[in-house]
Amino acid sequence: MAVATLRMPTTLPETRKVSTKGLLARFYDAVVEARMRAAVREIAMHRHLIPEDVLQKTGYTATLSDDSAFPFTK
Repeated sequence: MAVATLRMPTTLPETRKVSTKGLLARFYDAVVEARMRAAVREIAMHRHLIPEDVLQKTGYTATLSDDSAFPFTK
């Protein structure tokens, strides 16, 4: 039996990183994102029905540009 050793003076280049999420996971994330956008639109369309003093008393601070105050955002 013979054994051969290959010695390389440089390291091998990095291989392309493969996406860890599968097709169904990416599809699910897209559906969740679309539903969140739809919820923000519905809240924005009906926000005028709630008096401003009630919004201020409850601490509602979310706007369409800053949705971090919504309870359903990540």
